[in-house]
Amino acid sequence: MLIRTKQFQISPKELRGIIAVDYYKRQKIFLIFFSILAAINIIISIIQNQFDWWLLYFLGFIAYILSVPLWLRLQGRTSALNFQSRYCEMDEDFFAIFFEDGSITKLRYEHFTKVDKKGEYYFLYMTKVQFHYLPVAAFESEKDMHRFDLFLEGKQLIKLW
Repeated sequence: MLIRTKQFQISPKELRGIIAVDYYKRQKIFLIFFSILAAINIIISIIQNQFDWWLLYFLGFIAYILSVPLWLRLQGRTSALNFQSRYCEMDEDFFAIFFEDGSITKLRYEHFTKVDKKGEYYFLYMTKVQFHYLPVAAFESEKDMHRFDLFLEGKQLIKLW
């Protein structure tokens, strides 16, 4: 199995947007729960005609959850290589990334802790926060993407079903 992707590139703004959308999807339950509690607290405060300090805590927590992705500064935390044009090659043993400046990153699949396929992107995690980004559109064909999915499932890095 040798799979080679097309060249792709992502800007810091695009990557931050992808991470922010993923973050909001994961925090959806907390946002809904605390929004309901805040709404109930507002209604009770209006009915009783008195101000409740818990309302400030709920609203502050909701504002905190919503503002976390705005604090992301990817340029300082990630390598400049992550924003260069690149392509990937995958075989049975290695996942290789070839950057336009001639740099090569070659990883064994054992170095990945998990792989998340979220819509149009793969996130290949090496730690909880460190990952490599691979767009689905970079694959040459649907067959290559399917072969890659099955290979990752065989390595127990992704669950397809």
